[in-house]
Amino acid sequence: MAGKKFRVPVVVYVAGPIGFTLIESVAQASDFLFDHWPGNDSLAWTDAMRRCAEDGAADDANAAFLCALEAAGIGYDRTVEIY
Repeated sequence: MAGKKFRVPVVVYVAGPIGFTLIESVAQASDFLFDHWPGNDSLAWTDAMRRCAEDGAADDANAAFLCALEAAGIGYDRTVEIY
């Protein structure tokens, strides 16, 4: 599952000098969840991590990832076009 790509990349806004990160795959979403979540214990985080680890559809992992971002108040944008 980790190698699966999202249909639409997600730009996630993070604190720091860069200000954003591009998430294009289930593996990147899982890494982001692990690296940027203090405590790693919310229900939304747990669900997103579980869906990223499962051998299901990338769309399911993407939806859970976006729900976790919203629950944590982390901004994101799905309208960015990649050329």
